[in-house]
Amino acid sequence: MHMSRARFRWAAVLAGMAMLAPAVPARADGPVGAYLLTVIPQNGPATTRTLWCDPDGGAHGAASRACDQLEAAGGEVGRVPARPEPCTLEHAPVTVIANGVWRGTARHFARTYPNRCVAVRATGGIIFGE
Repeated sequence: MHMSRARFRWAAVLAGMAMLAPAVPARADGPVGAYLLTVIPQNGPATTRTLWCDPDGGAHGAASRACDQLEAAGGEVGRVPARPEPCTLEHAPVTVIANGVWRGTARHFARTYPNRCVAVRATGGIIFGE
């Protein structure tokens, strides 16, 4: 059976989500955030990183700064203010996906942008950057 690239990517994202929840240390004394962050370019391999908040960590290169942005936005990637910096007009569509949990509430964000620079800037410059 042949699986399309898109279906394979979604299967990988869902499998990663299943593995993410038990890997996050539980804390009763503060907010807990755990996300699987995926960047899927139209042409090229997808990349996925983990991000944990309180305590900050995971495979994200700037976990503390990303968690600060999420804290200010109530854990919703779509509420993180855009970073107003210029990007090229290159047409290289990229889809960014954030699946996770913030303070016990499931969070999902998925959007397609004209290129990676626009995606990174539109989501605050840190969550899908660095």
